[in-house]
Amino acid sequence: MQRLYSFLAILTLFLVSACNLFSPVDPLPPVVSAVSVIQVVTSGATVSGTVQDPDGKNSRQDKKSGQITEYGFVYATQDKPVLEGGTSLKVGNAITSTPFQFQGQITGLNVATNYFVRTYAKNEGGGVSYGEVASFKTGTYTPPLIQIGTITDVTKSSANVGISFFDRLGTETISSFGVCYSASNNLPTTLDSKIEVGTKTTGGSYTATMTGLSVGLTYYARAYAIYSGGITYSGVLTFTLGEPTAFLPKKSFTMNYSNPYDLDLGELVSQVGAEDLTWYPYNDKAGIYPKNGAKFAVLGQLNFDNVKYSDVTKAVLTTDFINGSYTDANANKLPNGTVIAYITNQGRYGKMYIDAHGQDRVNATSTGGDMQVTILTYNK
Repeated sequence: MQRLYSFLAILTLFLVSACNLFSPVDPLPPVVSAVSVIQVVTSGATVSGTVQDPDGKNSRQDKKSGQITEYGFVYATQDKPVLEGGTSLKVGNAITSTPFQFQGQITGLNVATNYFVRTYAKNEGGGVSYGEVASFKTGTYTPPLIQIGTITDVTKSSANVGISFFDRLGTETISSFGVCYSASNNLPTTLDSKIEVGTKTTGGSYTATMTGLSVGLTYYARAYAIYSGGITYSGVLTFTLGEPTAFLPKKSFTMNYSNPYDLDLGELVSQVGAEDLTWYPYNDKAGIYPKNGAKFAVLGQLNFDNVKYSDVTKAVLTTDFINGSYTDANANKLPNGTVIAYITNQGRYGKMYIDAHGQDRVNATSTGGDMQVTILTYNK
């Protein structure tokens, strides 16, 4: 009986061992090396790693775990980063030789921060392996000092501004610089309107031309410089684009019945092509008839001196006839005290004031039909 128990015990042990022998094999991870940190900058690092044994065999069953399907680097601000919790930089899917060396560029890191990095590799059997951990600290940077100057050379839609770099240009290479500006954001950034002045600099002074401006609006401007550490800005310059100079200062005259007038000069003209309007033509209704592309808009009964250049440029100007009827008060768009905005055929903005509306002209021999006006035409 004792022999029977011994035999059964030996048989049981053999069966258990046999079951273990033929049970599924745990996937064997590939063998990878410790990472090498080649170069560190303010916002990234260049790293290198090696796959030593791409198709390692399981020693118990001599079973391979398959080819490598992915390899790269994993990094984090915590030690021993893993794919589940760190940031991965996949470098490739397959290798061509052994040992296989590969390199990667980690970017978008915070400055002056400690990071941990190591290589990883996956294979067909599902194995994942990590190399030893290396650590590095991203560099610090010194931003360049940039200053914004004064406003010069103002036109109706543009202005120049100076930019100066101090002796200290910082520790990073400047990639571009210029001026950003806005009428709504009192702390403008490069997401607002901007003028790029240059792509690299060794210091000195420069001039930027801000365009697309409107008279009467207050603008905020800052010089900026972009470099690998980020963007640096100057202090804020505030300015308001004032009234442009007058091409034709305020001038009063009479528009005679059925005559063409040049609003750049404020004169009756006979030269075809120079006129901006004809007032009350023969055998037609009283009113303003635009000529040669000149445009007009009725602003209303306003104080002439209080109407700003920006009011004129914002008006909806058209080449439409403006009714100046003497007989129909409801149709008349030009009663005394009315201000009209215009742009001449030469491209100059201006404003007109109706001082006195004349008498209706009833026939070819009757008098009347004139209109007294005051105009001011701005420089381009």
